[in-house]
Amino acid sequence: MKFDFGTVCERDMDMMFLNAISTDKGFLKLFLDKTDFPKTVFDVMEVYLSKSDKDGESDITVVIKSEGKKYGLLIEDKIDAIAMLKQPERYIKRGEKGIKNKDYDEFYSFIVCPEKYYKNNDEAKKYPYAVMYEEIGEYFKDKTEPQYAVCYQQISQAITKAKKPPKVEINEKANRFYRKYKDYQEENYPELDLTTNRKANGYWAHYNTRFGSVYLLHKIGEGRVDLTFNKAKEHLDKLEVVADWLRKNEIVNVAATVTGMAGSLRVIVPKLNMEIPFEENDEYDIEVCFKTIFDLIEAMNVFAVAESVSGLL
Repeated sequence: MKFDFGTVCERDMDMMFLNAISTDKGFLKLFLDKTDFPKTVFDVMEVYLSKSDKDGESDITVVIKSEGKKYGLLIEDKIDAIAMLKQPERYIKRGEKGIKNKDYDEFYSFIVCPEKYYKNNDEAKKYPYAVMYEEIGEYFKDKTEPQYAVCYQQISQAITKAKKPPKVEINEKANRFYRKYKDYQEENYPELDLTTNRKANGYWAHYNTRFGSVYLLHKIGEGRVDLTFNKAKEHLDKLEVVADWLRKNEIVNVAATVTGMAGSLRVIVPKLNMEIPFEENDEYDIEVCFKTIFDLIEAMNVFAVAESVSGLL
């Protein structure tokens, strides 16, 4: 049977996700499997739609319990709406407040959205965890119960709606700076996989590595380069081992640190001034930034190759 939902909006998706979370633990595991959630048995205790405080609202908030411990899941849902600056950071604030208020003992912050939205949106990449509409669609597609056929068609229509790149508030000065930044990267470091779109503001430049779940963020105006591991918040001791190796191999000021719900290998680099043209920044400072990015990603790519070879032995 074919269903036509007209214009699918985020509220429609919120309601569908809320129902699936409340009735299907397998659906909720799509989210939990992205994290370091250590349990296989859990119960859903509370589900909220649009839970808000003075810092804003979380589209969906879920509280689950496992072996006497409570975990909060704070979920932002996007189809094609304008990305709000600092929204990922506000989710972290609300999660930390929830721990302080004893609503739960730990929390995870997610964005759920179409792949197209995620790839074209710098703010979306700042969430510690992401679940794609396409992943959820495959889950619904494989289910035999009639209600999932309806869910599959609804999420398919939402994905179709998101085919155009999402709307982003563009700061012309920042975008002009970022275009020159990307020109410099393409000319001098073409091997780097810089994925931030040319039409973006580019405050945080996003680079891929050969480890799909590990990425690098150059926080340009903040003077930070963060090689980010989404599931490493609780494993800083292991990251420190890597940091120690990097320090012995000429990346001297790298340190393991917590970034939101993730863990990062952070290097402090010169702050580039995005209020002036890119080319008016000190050439040495620019080169230090890019050399640091290159060295960190090169090290990570070597580790990725070593891991792939070890799997063949």
